[in-house]
Amino acid sequence: MAGVLDSSVGYTGGATSDPTYESVCAGDGHTEALRLRLDPAVLTYEELIATFLDDPRVPTHRDPREKAQYKTAIFAKSPRQAAIVRRQLSTAGKDVELVEGAHDWYDAEEWHQHFYSGFKDLPDEI
Repeated sequence: MAGVLDSSVGYTGGATSDPTYESVCAGDGHTEALRLRLDPAVLTYEELIATFLDDPRVPTHRDPREKAQYKTAIFAKSPRQAAIVRRQLSTAGKDVELVEGAHDWYDAEEWHQHFYSGFKDLPDEI
């Protein structure tokens, strides 16, 4: 997407340090997440959130059995970001959890960084 300078896949929101794919799958409380760095001259935070919430794959109803690992959430790093998310969620009709405040970020394993492009080079132990 134009304005996204780079991205990384990782884990956030849990109480343990140094999570791994295996610990996240076992329910350590972390969520698999995508961290983006934006060029605000090209793409504002407001535009990014609007684009995300406009995606038909973003749920309108959350499954109460959903594990933390896969919850649909936006981790707002600042009060300004949280206010933007709250404002847009109020009219979006989407059931997305807003998680406020700073959270530790842990990069996922290298094989997990390019999961969207396919799983052709996954290690055997997964």
